[in-house]
Amino acid sequence: MNQLKQLFVCLGLIASYCLAGVSSALAQETKPIKLIVPFAAGGSNDIVGRAIAQQLSVKLKRSVIVDNKPGAGGSVGAEMVARSEPDGSTLLLASASFVMNSAIMKLGYDPVKSFTPAAMLGVGPSIIVINNQLPVQNVKELIAYSKKNPNSTNFGTAGVGSFQHFAVELLMLKTNADISLVHYKGGGPALLDTVAGHVQISMGSLIQMQNFIKTGQIKALAIAGNQRVSLFPNVPTLKESGVDVEAMNWWGILAPSGTPADFLEKLNSEINQILNEQEIKNRFTSEGADPLPMSRKEFEKYISEETIKWAKVAKSAKIKAE
Repeated sequence: MNQLKQLFVCLGLIASYCLAGVSSALAQETKPIKLIVPFAAGGSNDIVGRAIAQQLSVKLKRSVIVDNKPGAGGSVGAEMVARSEPDGSTLLLASASFVMNSAIMKLGYDPVKSFTPAAMLGVGPSIIVINNQLPVQNVKELIAYSKKNPNSTNFGTAGVGSFQHFAVELLMLKTNADISLVHYKGGGPALLDTVAGHVQISMGSLIQMQNFIKTGQIKALAIAGNQRVSLFPNVPTLKESGVDVEAMNWWGILAPSGTPADFLEKLNSEINQILNEQEIKNRFTSEGADPLPMSRKEFEKYISEETIKWAKVAKSAKIKAE
């Protein structure tokens, strides 16, 4: 009788452990996913992140919440994700600044070892704009003007080490333009000061710039991408203007290293399906960007190539984080 009682107790314990495991797995599958956007609300990273999060919530039947954690060029939010539990519940919205940071500052994480690629989202060319009072009509005239007016042609960036900073340094390396940099705490303030005439030039994503261009508050000179964009078909590319410079921002999703591969493959598959849907294609196009679905391996290769490209710019231009 005692042996029978012990058997029932053992079976009960086994059942309890099994139920606990099932409950834990179910809880994990329904736990909200937090998508960390390491920049303030309103910028291109935030806009892209929210568009994807909304569609992903529907696909996964699981809440995907955008959480803005700005600071130190995006490295504050990145470090938060790097230190998160690798269970698929915390993801990072990464962009070009992710690889730029690794070239100029000491980080609290390893940009390669601390993360694993989940999915590429898309790319968007930057666009060079000027204040309406600047007496130039194209990029060649801008470069010539800067050389004739040294130290008085000012460019507003989103801060030291920002995408705009790297992009204009690349432009100066290629053209020998004489442009003074004014660093702001974000692309928004730099853009507003360009509109107001406190600085003459700015460069940023079409997502940020397009409304100001459409209303005539600033003048678009060139697209820093590999082709013209449908939003502004009359604006030439830098290469068409005789300047061999391409400065494309990109957006993708990374997960903490150790996140289960099956979850990441599912995430990649679902996101690629979203990127092929007409609704999201139209959304990207309306923001001056293009969806760019990739496999995880392809995304990993893309990040590696971008890291090498911008590290060379940082070294040549002697860019250092403050």
